Amino acid sequence: SQADDRELVAAMITFRNTPGADEQALVGSLGGQIKYTYDLVPSIAASLPEQAVDALRAHPAVARVERDGQVFALDSETTNSWGAAQVGASIAHASGNKGAGVKVGIIDSGIDYTHPELAAHYAGGWDFVNNDSDPRDDYGHGTQVAGIVGAADDGVGMVGVAPEADLYAYKVFNAAGSGSYSNIVAALGRAVADGVEVVNLSFGSWDDPGQTVRDAFATAAAAGLLLVSSAGNFGTLDGNGDTLAYPAHYPSVLAVGATLDSGHQRAFFSSTGPDLDLMAPGFDIYTTDLFGGYTHESGTSMAAPYVTGAAALFLHNGIDDVWAALTS
Repeated sequence: SQADDRELVAAMITFRNTPGADEQALVGSLGGQIKYTYDLVPSIAASLPEQAVDALRAHPAVARVERDGQVFALDSETTNSWGAAQVGASIAHASGNKGAGVKVGIIDSGIDYTHPELAAHYAGGWDFVNNDSDPRDDYGHGTQVAGIVGAADDGVGMVGVAPEADLYAYKVFNAAGSGSYSNIVAALGRAVADGVEVVNLSFGSWDDPGQTVRDAFATAAAAGLLLVSSAGNFGTLDGNGDTLAYPAHYPSVLAVGATLDSGHQRAFFSSTGPDLDLMAPGFDIYTTDLFGGYTHESGTSMAAPYVTGAAALFLHNGIDDVWAALTS
């Protein structure tokens, strides 16, 4: 009924064993509409009537039920390619390393794969918002991130850190820049299945999305996927306090803060805390935008892809422990 539809809540149901037909039937019998059955974690993402949440929590086959949290692209708070030079990309490029053959995933709002800077190395992906194979960006954020990672070295506009890496777009954010953790967990699973080696996560939430999401990130990392995340734009002016966003808080995720300039000064908005792993350029960054254009953007969202691109260069060189290489 319409009354039931209004009361549906998005949730992640984690089972004690890997969910199959019986578990799917259980969720369905309680009025649940299944969105995903995951491989990465023993969980089903579904929309449920409120009373079904209580029923599932009481069921012996169910380990826990958690709300599907909202997550947002970490937009700007406010020389062309100074950031790429700052992370040493030009030295790598001169040596012939431009990240060729490395699979990089952009979990974001999609990519404008028709952009002249990005078209040549766009390798495909998936749209988890509209559930189709066309992850075309209609917000802009993912295209900005993709440019920093892999804009072509073509003498035009700007150059990415790893301009010959293969870019995979996993669209989890809608045209307003918001999405759900259930889509992100699905995107992580897809990236692992696609053989992606490093993913960029320029998003975050202030609230902890729960144990199921934490486990999904840990499982993806254990499968060999390097997870690079923006630290968050929740920093204090004096730089004190633990203000990291999720998933940057997770030990499985490399958390990247933002610097203001080549002097390595922390950007005033950049989150801080004991789980912060490294810093990268994140202020007034020139990068690709929708419709073949360019833009200047700031935020830890712009810092993370410098590290993702650098990781692709290390991966191209066959470095085993890229995390250690980046943070040493």
